[in-house]
Amino acid sequence: MIYFSEGKSKTAHYAICTGFMALGMMLPGMVSGWMQEIIGYQNFFIWVMICTIPSFIAIRFVKVDPAFGIKK
Repeated sequence: MIYFSEGKSKTAHYAICTGFMALGMMLPGMVSGWMQEIIGYQNFFIWVMICTIPSFIAIRFVKVDPAFGIKK
């Protein structure tokens, strides 16, 4: 979040990033209990592990400046 909040209005950009992060935790959390009851805990665990695969693939394409976070 700090990487994306660089520039003018850092505080506002950081707050917006925090909101998106919280939304990304809240929405799946609302559905996860219902899904676990329907498919059972063991199948739910397998489903969650499968759902993480796209995130790991997407990480390969994220470009971060190698000098980011290093004091000059």
